[in-house]
Amino acid sequence: MRTRTPAAVVIVGALALAACGSDDNSSDDATPAAATTEVMSDDEMSDDEMADAEGDIVIVAAGRDDLTTLVAAIEAAGLTSTLSSDGPFTVFAPSNAAFEDYLGEMGMTVEDALADTTFLSTLLQGHVVEAADDSSMVAGMVDNPFVSLAGTELPVTVDGETITIGGAEIVDADVFATNGVIHVIDTVLAP
Repeated sequence: MRTRTPAAVVIVGALALAACGSDDNSSDDATPAAATTEVMSDDEMSDDEMADAEGDIVIVAAGRDDLTTLVAAIEAAGLTSTLSSDGPFTVFAPSNAAFEDYLGEMGMTVEDALADTTFLSTLLQGHVVEAADDSSMVAGMVDNPFVSLAGTELPVTVDGETITIGGAEIVDADVFATNGVIHVIDTVLAP
């Protein structure tokens, strides 16, 4: 089983708060990173891929219209510097629509979720692994699930071009950052 050490627990807590934040996105330095599907054969992304990225995970996410809930909450919580650290991290980032659907199913509003930091911390820790794994590496984990920072197993399935992690489909893979990679998913990975 491929595991990741819990060195980034602080970052996961930050992501937890970030998942359901305000809509204030005041980052002026955010620029989008181009997604790529380059296949790597090593255990981690190359340093060149991360160095060529447009910024760290926060900056790259801030350039995406589908991750504004996440980014606004990171900024509102003052966690930008934490998520801008060296990493590396792989973030399975639920889209804004995924968060909206999940909170609706839970009978919660964004405000409710923000008020329950224990819930958010546990929830978001399940979306981060410590390492920078591009989509080819994720697809290679079919027989060996990831273990998130929350300690939950994230099994991988591959069906043709579709990669599913923990039951959520990766809808936009390989969004590279200087400190890792973001894979946008269509469903929140519930604990």
